[in-house]
Formats: sequence, C-alpha cells, structure tokens
Amino acid sequence: MARFSGPSVCFIVFVSIVIGACGSAAPVCQAAQPAASPEQAELFPVYDLIKPNVKFWTNIFTQYTRGQALVHDMGDLSRIYEEIKLNPAKSRAAARTNKKTKKKVLKKYRAILIGLSKGETPKTPTEKKVAALFPDKTKPVTFRRAAQRLRVQTGLKEHFMEGVIRSGALIDEFKMIIKSYGLPEDLAYLPCLESAFDVHTYSKYGAAGLWQFTHYTGKLFMDINQVVDQRRDPIVSTHGAAQLLKRNYEKLQNWPMAITAYNHGLYGMSRAKDKHKTYPAIYSDYSSRSFRFASRNFYPEFIAARKVAKNYIEYYGNIILDKPGQQTRYKVQGFVAAKDLVRALPVDLHTLKTMNPALRKPVFDGKKYIPPGQTLYLPKHISLDLLNKTLGPLYRTAQRYTPFHRVVKGDTAGSIANTYKVPLKELIAMNGLGKKATIRVGQTLKIPFK
Repeated sequence: MARFSGPSVCFIVFVSIVIGACGSAAPVCQAAQPAASPEQAELFPVYDLIKPNVKFWTNIFTQYTRGQALVHDMGDLSRIYEEIKLNPAKSRAAARTNKKTKKKVLKKYRAILIGLSKGETPKTPTEKKVAALFPDKTKPVTFRRAAQRLRVQTGLKEHFMEGVIRSGALIDEFKMIIKSYGLPEDLAYLPCLESAFDVHTYSKYGAAGLWQFTHYTGKLFMDINQVVDQRRDPIVSTHGAAQLLKRNYEKLQNWPMAITAYNHGLYGMSRAKDKHKTYPAIYSDYSSRSFRFASRNFYPEFIAARKVAKNYIEYYGNIILDKPGQQTRYKVQGFVAAKDLVRALPVDLHTLKTMNPALRKPVFDGKKYIPPGQTLYLPKHISLDLLNKTLGPLYRTAQRYTPFHRVVKGDTAGSIANTYKVPLKELIAMNGLGKKATIRVGQTLKIPFK
C-alpha cells in the first residue's frame, strides 16, 4: 500500500541502487455500470506499452534469485545491460558487499553512456554491447538521459515463491471478502506484490501487514493504537483493502488507475487522470516528484504477480501451498489479559504472540488487556466450545490503566488522548507540550488520571 497516501511501499521491498532520477495499490460495483469504454472493456488490460515491464517483473519473480541482479534502464525495462552476481546470504555483511558491487557496476555503465554521449567510439566488448542496445544515430542527449536512468534490480524468485506458498492459507478467503464488496476477486493477489503474504512485513515508509497500509491510511479503515494494530490482522486488513480499492475505483473508474492509486494515492492519481485522461497516457507522460519508478511500475508488477501466482506450477513446479483452516478464530467479548489466556488454555505465550501479530507489545508485557471485539487466532486444537466455557470468568470490565505512554512513530497528542480517553487539554498541560502539542518519538508522556 501506498508509500505516499495509500498503503504502502512495498510491497515487495526492492533492493536497488539508483543513480539519477526518473519520472518514476472500488470495484465493479454491485449497482448497474455505465457502458464500458475501450479502456474498461477488460478489467486488467495489458497494454502494449507495458508488456516489456510485465515480462521484466515476471522474470524477476520467477527466474532470478537473490544471488542475481539485472542492471537495466528504468525507462525501458527491455534494455538490460548486464546480469551480475550477488552474495545471496541474508546478512548485514552480504548486504554491504552487494551494495558496493552495485555501486561499482552502475559507475561503470554510467561512464560508458557518458562517453557515448560525447561521441566516443566504443572500443571494448562491453562498450560495443551497450552501443548496440540503442538504434543507429542515437542522439547524444539520449545517452545522457540513459546514464541517469540506471538501476539494479535484485532477483526475487525465492521471496515471491515463499509468498505464493503462504498465500495458500488465505487466498480463497481473501477472494470471498473482496467479492463481497463487488470487486474482482483477482485483487486478492495484491499481497503477493505488497508483502509476499508475510503478515510481519514492515516497509521503510512505515507500512505494515499483508496489505501494507501506512499508519494514516490504515486509521481510515481499522484500529491502530497502543493495544492493537489491525493492519497486521489478515482478515480485518483485507476488509480495509477492499474498501480502499472500492473507493479508488469509484473515483477513477478503471482498474489500472485504481490499482496504481493503491501505491501512489487517490489524490495523486486523480490529478494525473485530470491531466492525461487515460492510463496509457499517464504511464507515458505523467511526471511528478512522487510518481516515479515504483508508482509507474505498480500496475505492470500487479499483472505479473497475478499471472505468476495463478499459474505457480508453470513457474515453480509442484510446490505445496499452505492449507487454510489450521487455526481457531475467536472474537473476545470483554477485556482479557494475555497471561490469563495462557494459564487457562493449552497455549504458550510465544505461540499466542506469533499467531496474533495485531496485538502490540503492551498486551504481552501485561500492561494492557486484549480489547473486546478483537479476533484471537489460536491453535486448531483449541475448540470454540472450550473458549466459550473458559473465557467468561476471565473478562475484565475495563482496560488496564497505564500512567505513562512512550511515543512511537505515527502518534499525535490527539491520538494518545483518544486512546486513553482523557481530555487533550489535560494531557498537554500535564506534559508541558505547549500550544502546538509537539511530541517526539521515544518521548515518555504522563497520562492524567480519569
């Protein structure tokens, strides 16, 4: 989900180093629809101008591993300069080594392209290979621009395949949820792109969960506070994603734009549509400080991700997908302590924490109770009948009071006051926050007693 005003950025997190800049995720409603325009005739059209991109991302998802990377042109994904080898280890040392390798190869190709822009005759095999990637009589400015569009894309085969395997436990339910909003069920494949179906994923933009909602956008559709972060609840966040996609489509009236808005934000895509009218024109001509490589490629990536996930045997062989229904779900009716659940049920604290990523640290530290209405995910051997018999005596009548709050990213004085149900003016006065109520990450605030 958007890295800007939508859920966020990765979505699959791209491992890349860029030199320079480049002009850079609502529904078929249940009500009767107006006559479809040519652009709407197919729900997810694959325009000719994005076919090279779809092919590129399909290959990245299925052929190239984390030990491989492609040096390419950001503006023309069919222009591949070289395939390089990387250290495939998941370690900081490997990451540092790979970063140096990428910088070195980018510097090499930048120098070659600048040389060609000055009219230098290619001499080495590499220089001749680069020159051959461009038409005869290419203008110097074209080579200079290409030098600013160099990028390295690391292979994602293992990452994407692991996501497809994880998707087996949820994809059918996701399709049902999305269809219940009158949307195309294939939108359920977006988490393959956003998070590889890893509920624990966080992006560098602060997006979280399977659908990669940012804090701001997530608050529009679900609870995010000191006790729960429902961006990390797979079912609640899927309902949120469906609502966001429905809103995008109702505003933009076609899926290429609505899906791009999932990454770029509805406001940004509305502005792009007002200016360029159609998706192909937006893809080719739209430019802004935020509409860059990730946003421009988001829809082609979705097309590639959907294709691979639906036809995974063709690309990965007979891999075994995770199975659904390997857990019990239970919506609690009152406030309940995690430690009480562990004492009363055949489940340990680590399992409870692992299976319920939406519950935040204060719950497991014993500082807060699980709130009523929150869905618990528990091992399958814990039956609903056992839960009904056991939880009643464990319920508390109110949330546990904590006199101090440590500020985390996304907090505001208003949101903290709302979380603790205390007057904002008293919170400001007790902590001397001043008229602007400025707070900083890591700051400890006193919470006034009710």
